[in-house]
Order: sequence, then structure tokens, then C-alpha cells
Amino acid sequence: MNSEEIYFNLNPVNFFIISGLIQNFIIAGILFFRQQDRKLANRFLSLTICIVNVHLTYLMVLDTNLDNLFPFLLWIPYSFLTAIGPLILFYTKALTDVDFGILKIDGKHLIPVVVEVGLQVIMIVQSIRSRELFYNTPLYFYVTPLIYLWVAGSIFYYLRLSLGIISNHEVWVLRNFSNLKEVTLIWLRKLIIYYRLLWIVWVPFVIAFLLFFRFQLLYLVVVLILYFLMLILIYLTLWIGIEGLGRGNLILIREHEEKPENKNFSRLTQPEIQDYIERINKLMALEKIYLNENLSLKEFALHLKADPNLMSFILNNHMGINFYDFVNRHRIEEVKNKLNNPQYKHLTLLGIALESGFNSKTTFNRVFKQATGITPTEFQRRNPK
Repeated sequence: MNSEEIYFNLNPVNFFIISGLIQNFIIAGILFFRQQDRKLANRFLSLTICIVNVHLTYLMVLDTNLDNLFPFLLWIPYSFLTAIGPLILFYTKALTDVDFGILKIDGKHLIPVVVEVGLQVIMIVQSIRSRELFYNTPLYFYVTPLIYLWVAGSIFYYLRLSLGIISNHEVWVLRNFSNLKEVTLIWLRKLIIYYRLLWIVWVPFVIAFLLFFRFQLLYLVVVLILYFLMLILIYLTLWIGIEGLGRGNLILIREHEEKPENKNFSRLTQPEIQDYIERINKLMALEKIYLNENLSLKEFALHLKADPNLMSFILNNHMGINFYDFVNRHRIEEVKNKLNNPQYKHLTLLGIALESGFNSKTTFNRVFKQATGITPTEFQRRNPK
């Protein structure tokens, strides 16, 4: 290619792609250097964002012709995609287990990354010796599709493990907290599901793009699909980073924390169990501790001078309800009583909900409808003061 034929290709679409890449690098930097309790988790997320960004930056180098203007840009390993799955798994573990640390990472998870980078180094050396562009070497077309296939399987596998950890965390949360605002990982579950689906689409497309089109943008439909998927991948990654920044006060599970099923409560006699049930119901009826929006199982057990694990066992196995639902059912009854009490006529529906122990309108509406089958507004309409 003659020097006069080389030009920097910048169009409106790749301008937005580059803009997204810059934003992702900024978010990744903030996460990496942010000083707080979740520092390790933030750094795993930061590395994930950077790896995705570097991969997409390489595609932008090709798309904008920077590889022709500055060939040395192709002398740097750009792909660490096999690390994405493990890093998201480490991020999830760091969020849910306060004892998780670098020393608990099994080195076998990182072997594919070492192999991936090693193959790239070999291909780079080959391209320099043959004076061929990096992506025109024969080895590139044999090895890269295999790497992408491994990446697809790796992301699917590790993200499935992450979803399992989140499911266990949610069960633990429902056993121990009456409000989920600062402890739930439902937001991460949704993002992981979206992310897994996107990578399952992205990887086969890139393989096809490599094998059949050799990175040549000859067909408009191929160009549009490529740009569309890149934009989604970039801005979904940005969304994950922003969510990670905004979830700063999650309560973590200690790995050594003893779960209710790990203690032997089977020796309790029926009179003892009934006594605990009566004490629990009396506490809720007389002291109304459910009005405390931050009520936890630990504090609940403290009022009864009992073991929190024992209280969880009684609730789940002999009252047929977890702690979260148990407390919120009392809050719903409190709302109903206040809605029917003229003394609270001056309060809005949300005001009554907040005075009854709920901490947000969204949680109140969801819990109320799950328990009663109708919305709070419908209940209020059917039961005017």
C-alpha cells in the first residue's frame, strides 16, 4: 500500500466507540485506585474492564488504519480474553466473601491467559521476521479462532459459577436481613446474564468475521453488525463499571460463618420449639422491632437472647418462612392497620410505608403485591379511611 493511500479513518460510529473506550478506561482507573473496603473486588472489576477495552481498542486500531500508519502498534499483545471469566468469578467471590483474597486464587484459572499471551508473542515475532502484518500471518488464522472458541466456553462456564455464588448469597441475605438495599446482588445477576449472552453472540461473529472476511469490511451489513455489537459490548461494560462504583456498602459473607444447617438443632423438643415460636411472635407484637428498617437477624436474636442460627432454624424449619419475609409480613400488616386508622390520614401511602419499616417505595410495592396479590394503591382504594 502506498503512503498516499494510507489515511486515518474516523467516522461517527467509531467516534462513539472510541468515546466509550475512553470512558471505560476512566472508570477502570477510578475502580482500581479507589480506597475502600471493597478494594480487591474493585480491582478485579477494573482489570475485567481493561481487558475488554484493550481487545476492542485493537479492533479500532484496525478500523481507523492506525496499524498502517504506526505498524509498531501490532507488536503488543492485545488479547487477554481468557481472563474475563475468571476475573468476573473472582469479583463475585470478593463481593460475597470478606475472607477471599489473592492467596485464595487457584493458579490453574490463569493458565489459559499465559498460553493466550504466549501464542500472541510467537505470532508477533513471526510477523516481525516475515515483515507481514500481525493479522496476516498463517499462525494467526489457525490459532485465533481456537482462542475465541475457548473464550466463549470459558465465559459461559465461569459466569455460570458466578451466578451460583450469587444465588447462595441471596439465600443467605434472605435469612439474615429484612431489607435488601445494601446487600442484594440481583443487579450483578442481571448484568452477568446480559454479559454472558452478549459474549456468546460476539465470539462466533468475530470468528466468522476473521475466517470468511479476513477483517475486510466489504459488506455494509457486516459493518453494521460489527459496529452494533461493539457499541453494545462497550457500553454494557461501562454500565457494569458504573454499577460497581455505585455499590459501595455491600455486606459480605464470611466464609467461616456457621450456617444454620451446620448446627445440630434436631435435639430440640417440641415444647422448646413452641416456646421459641411464642417468644418470637410476642416480640414482634409487643415491641414491634420490625419498625427498624435496618433490622437484621443478629439484632433480632439479640432481643431474644438467643443464637441467630437457632432463630433462623426456627423460622425456616418450624414457621416455614425466611427472616426477610417474616419481618416484611409484619410491616405489611402495620401498613394495613395504619391505612385503616384515621390518625394517619395526614400521611401519604409512602409515608405510612416508611413509618412501618420499609426503606424504599420500590421495595414496599414489590413486597406488598407479593404478599397480598394487589398493589398498595389498589388496597387503599378498596379500603378507604
